Amino acid sequence: MDVGTSLHLAVALDGAPGGEPPPDEPAPPAVWADRAAEAERGLLDLLTLDDAHAPPPGGGARPEAVQLAAALGALTRRIGIVPTVTPTHSEPFHLSTAVATLDFVTTGRAGCLVRAGLDRAEDGTSGRTAGTAEERLAETAEAVEVIRALWDSWDDDAEIRDTARGLFLDRARIRPVAHRGPRFSVRGPSVTPRPPQGQPPVLAAVRDEGTRRLAVRGADLALLAAADPDDARAQAALLRAAEAAAGRPGPPLLIFADLPVALDGDPRRAAARRPDGPGAFAGTPEALAAALPHWQAAGLDGVRLLPASVDRDLPAVTRGVVPALQDRGAFRRRYEAGTLRGRLGLPRPAARPADPTR
Repeated sequence: MDVGTSLHLAVALDGAPGGEPPPDEPAPPAVWADRAAEAERGLLDLLTLDDAHAPPPGGGARPEAVQLAAALGALTRRIGIVPTVTPTHSEPFHLSTAVATLDFVTTGRAGCLVRAGLDRAEDGTSGRTAGTAEERLAETAEAVEVIRALWDSWDDDAEIRDTARGLFLDRARIRPVAHRGPRFSVRGPSVTPRPPQGQPPVLAAVRDEGTRRLAVRGADLALLAAADPDDARAQAALLRAAEAAAGRPGPPLLIFADLPVALDGDPRRAAARRPDGPGAFAGTPEALAAALPHWQAAGLDGVRLLPASVDRDLPAVTRGVVPALQDRGAFRRRYEAGTLRGRLGLPRPAARPADPTR
């Protein structure tokens, strides 16, 4: 039961706001591998990896998300792998090839969580010049358009791989992007064939009107920060209204809520670790399993759990919350769809021809 009435569950492998302090050095590869294996053991839809062009708040260190995602993709078989990317501090051409390559590594399980580099602390590390938040969000939205166009610059059958005739590509099925916009001029085509999913899912965190426009314009899945299910319902209604006003083509946005969690068999111990953030939950795994259907009833497709402590709370999710949801018939008992798009109920899109008038 990958789609339909089943609740979708994602997990951030980076901890919740106000949770455990960041380490002075990135966790060893074996730790990340164990975390990904645990999330997959729990049949979660996807895991996300945070990233930014500045050190984490409070200091510490973190690995580069796309490269870490590639390593975890090679070590897992079914779970979706979604690194954070920042188009305002990285060229869309390079991001498109990186995520496409990740989709090949994972055989169709990749996605990306796009963010605009709004933290001025990142400017010094990336050489970024000044720009307003509105300008950076617009730039990010245009970058997503370019990334998607580059994914579509190869037809699915552009690769021939006919060794007998010495043919590898059908050039007629590869075309330039010829994008000329306010901020980017990209001819293309991509140097990477079309990803296995065609278009790996694009996620965007929605925190205000500007990020809502970004999600409606370019994302497949929106992540809300909501205080409770009623707040989530109101925010979801705003997203649906924005979709209608924009005349958004294709499938409607999937909507997940971000939920910081601290879990323990003893509610008092969980409460002592309660994370910051709207809607934070501290309690037993069974209590969280009982609460999650209320979030789904608010019009959400799923929830992204933000563990206060990944190594303490992730096993509580996979070994406590998930079995309790399964007992309620609210969560899958096996992976069925092979790709992340399929698991999320998103159809595989056909390649769009380039627009030579752009």
